[in-house]
Amino acid sequence: MISGLLQPRLERLFGKAIAEKLVGPTFFAFAIKISSAALSYLMLVAFARMLGADDYGKFGVMLNLGIVLSTIIGFGLPTTILRWWPEYLVKNEPAKAAGAMAHSLRLLCWASLLLVVIGVIASLLGFGTDMFGFRYGAFAVALLAAATIFADFLSGALRATERTILAMAPRDIIWRIASPLVAFLAVRATGQASAALAIACAIAVLVVIDVVQTLGLRKVVDATVHAVRPVSDWPAWRKTLLPIWGAAVLYALIQQLDVVVVSSMLGSAEAGAYFAAQKTANLLGLAMIAGGLVGAPIMAAHFHANRIAELQKFCRMIAIAIAATTLVGVVLEVALGRQLLGIFDPAFAASYPVLMVLCLGYAIDSLSGPNAYMMQVVGLEAPYLRIMLIVYCIVLSLQLTLIPHFGAIAAAGANAFGTCLWNVAAIWLLRRKVGVDPSILSLLKK
Repeated sequence: MISGLLQPRLERLFGKAIAEKLVGPTFFAFAIKISSAALSYLMLVAFARMLGADDYGKFGVMLNLGIVLSTIIGFGLPTTILRWWPEYLVKNEPAKAAGAMAHSLRLLCWASLLLVVIGVIASLLGFGTDMFGFRYGAFAVALLAAATIFADFLSGALRATERTILAMAPRDIIWRIASPLVAFLAVRATGQASAALAIACAIAVLVVIDVVQTLGLRKVVDATVHAVRPVSDWPAWRKTLLPIWGAAVLYALIQQLDVVVVSSMLGSAEAGAYFAAQKTANLLGLAMIAGGLVGAPIMAAHFHANRIAELQKFCRMIAIAIAATTLVGVVLEVALGRQLLGIFDPAFAASYPVLMVLCLGYAIDSLSGPNAYMMQVVGLEAPYLRIMLIVYCIVLSLQLTLIPHFGAIAAAGANAFGTCLWNVAAIWLLRRKVGVDPSILSLLKK
């Protein structure tokens, strides 16, 4: 019903073809993503209340490290399958479409198996026992990474086949509700709450979701390319994979590794407080996610049709929407930040200054507009990757240098500084190469 009301207005603004995309899979993806963000926050609050500061810090380290490792062993396949599957079907090359799906899954299986074996060996050697809180923490992280990358790929593959709800709802909705619920029941049954128990429950629920989505994907693929022998196209795939994989790994490091660095240098309790501040600040990224989901296809359409003036006009409009929404969120977090952190653990309220610094980074990002999304749809993937690599090296160097002297706020400060550097470089490059300023500064132009 909502999409039916929106479509006529979107058709007047962007044309029928783009409007149909926006009120179709993109509309449902947007709705699920917004719900997911709220549920993710509530899930982490539930785990924090269940575990206590020290164990919550260990849980946060394992969760974030699992996400980083899953991105590394994912080779960019969750993103590229969104391109390969529909592209080969449109070109009437079902054998290559089947090959993209089959070879991607095979590669992920081998990479996951290798990672799990490494996790077992690391656990037997006692690696990470202090950081994770139990001897088999490295094995648990490896299992989490393997389950996560399959969840990411299955989500991408199902979205490529236009099964948006099956693609996103199990991981983004069900997992975030079921994981703390299962953990709560396990705590009631055992009488003990620990990071090990919490991460085990999260992994178990995610594995069940992977199985369900795998069965759903197999049914869809069989119906589409039934009895077709898969054909490999690795030379073409490698050219696409490398920049996308590199960018995905760097983005995961930027988003997730702060907590691991803080834990290794300041301990689990400090990591738990930083993790809470980070996830609270992450709520400010909702407007940018929404802008990317809605705006990416429109930006691509304008650019490839050489409608640069229309592209600038659209970027100006979406930059205003992102900035206004994010700045309202910043005001709310400034006013209620201590209370929000206290929901996790009363002691975490002391991390309010860290939260404020992280919020500053998001404010800078919002004022800069959707430049990251834009660079990836206008053919600037390679410069995008180079900028991310340089900026992250600077951020990590600052964190390793300053955290021992200034604590967790140095991690947040380096992160915000890196956000500023990234956006300045991206805006400069887009102005130079495309002739478009995606930031709020475009309002100063006639």
